[in-house]
Amino acid sequence: MYSLEELRLALDRLDGEPADALESETLEFKSWNPRGSARREQMREFRETVVAFANANGGLLVLGVADRKRTRADAIHGVGDLDANSLRRDIYDGTEPHILVDVDELDEPEGRVIVLRIPRGLPPHTTTDGVAKIRIGKDSKPITGSTLTQILVTRSGYDMTAQPVSGARREDLDPEQIRRLRQIVSTEEGGSQGLAGLGDSELLDALGLTSGTDVSMAAILLVGSRSAIARFAPQHELIFTRGTGQTAYDARQDMRGPILEVLDGALRLIRAHVRLTTVSAEGFRVLELPDITQWVAREAVLNAIVHRDYFLNQSIHLNFRSDYVEIASPGGFIGGVTAENVLRHAPVRRNPLLADAMQAIGLVERAGLGVDRIYEIMLTLGKDTPRYESDEANVRLILPTETHEGFARFVDEMRRRDERLKLNDLMILRSLMNRRSVDRWSAAEMLQLPENEAASSLISLRSRGFLVAEGRGRGTIYRLARRYAALMQREPTEDEIWLDNEAVRLRIVAILSERDSITNAEIRRISGFSRAQVIALMRSLRDEGIVEVRGRGRAAHYILADGSAAGDAC
Repeated sequence: MYSLEELRLALDRLDGEPADALESETLEFKSWNPRGSARREQMREFRETVVAFANANGGLLVLGVADRKRTRADAIHGVGDLDANSLRRDIYDGTEPHILVDVDELDEPEGRVIVLRIPRGLPPHTTTDGVAKIRIGKDSKPITGSTLTQILVTRSGYDMTAQPVSGARREDLDPEQIRRLRQIVSTEEGGSQGLAGLGDSELLDALGLTSGTDVSMAAILLVGSRSAIARFAPQHELIFTRGTGQTAYDARQDMRGPILEVLDGALRLIRAHVRLTTVSAEGFRVLELPDITQWVAREAVLNAIVHRDYFLNQSIHLNFRSDYVEIASPGGFIGGVTAENVLRHAPVRRNPLLADAMQAIGLVERAGLGVDRIYEIMLTLGKDTPRYESDEANVRLILPTETHEGFARFVDEMRRRDERLKLNDLMILRSLMNRRSVDRWSAAEMLQLPENEAASSLISLRSRGFLVAEGRGRGTIYRLARRYAALMQREPTEDEIWLDNEAVRLRIVAILSERDSITNAEIRRISGFSRAQVIALMRSLRDEGIVEVRGRGRAAHYILADGSAAGDAC
């Protein structure tokens, strides 16, 4: 934003350039007409322009300069006796939420100029007449539905939790909650140990929650008294329900209070409602698999609390259903994160101060860096892959709780064999419980990775024997190897049954007993072998005198050798 000196330099350019040529997304010039109804109309226009700047990135509104004159003497006509403080009050009273501007005055030779410095606000701002505009380039445009949606989603990086709370005092903070905060610093592995020995005020200052007499929204959320939270942060609420149908529930609890207290209450309710699925494993062992682990529950609840939009007057919802757990947090994704890339995108913090405080006390992993860990733990329990859904108003995390016993048994067996399965491996293999095959494109979508990286994961699984491939090049499709399909209790359909080497030999000879020839492509299609595997197999059959090759290149095909019979292949 321009300094006064820079603005004076800009005014010097009015000899030769009209004022509108100097305007930008953060600078606008306006004339002043002090007469009657024109004055009222101009004040209305000033308020609308202030609103437009506040809804964007802030800016300067310079009064007393005509924007289409080509000389400085013609352009600068001043504002006469316009009272700067009255103007400031008029703008404050005429905007909602109120906008408090700073006022500077420039005494130029041509006349007195008033400069309004408009801060970037917490949109959407309107005039008290209900007019909402936003600065786009040099123009103040009306806010449409789609523009309003975008404002609500992003809010230009504004951290509401870092703002001092008007009227809040240090006496509104609960000493018992500060004690709990210090205890977490002492016990959590990632906590900053030097904080534990500080006094209450020093601890809060060191975390950035308070400064002097200022008390931030983050301080109220973390260690505020119940009455302070009800007064200053009534939107901070978590509602737990256990659903029995599409809209019905048989248990509900509304939780309000400081974050650590709400978190503990949510985890107690989750423990009370979690079911265990028992799965028999090798050697008379029994696996006890919960719907959701405490670590996943804690991570998911903390993410919802720390990254929710505190501008919206909505609650977090934690809903237990018969086959899934859903956590809905107010506010859509920001900073380029979407439901389609959340697993791979770098974390974007809506509320940096609150997130930083969580990091300092040792809860950082559970405050936004554990999405991949949530996926991995749920998959090792035999659950389906978690998924995110999002719109402008909410982010929802859906955690499937039904257990695929075969897959859980398979993961346990791989662990006992010290076979390291990475997250990509688990996601691909678990998806094959629900689908016949996967290719590089569907894998890329599933893994939220570029196509070449997804293909590398498929090739790695194939090289370790988990998958078999059909086709070649970019068109290759992958299916479960037969021995792992059996281990996972995955029952293939007839056309999915993959054949071992000996079975393929028998199948080829049987086909050739019924028809004249077979090609490499046809063998790949019925076996799932690669081109090289087919060539090696057919070379062995040719060396044994069972088949002969005819033709070259794409015209090559195999026929039964003279005198060969089906039994010769055994």
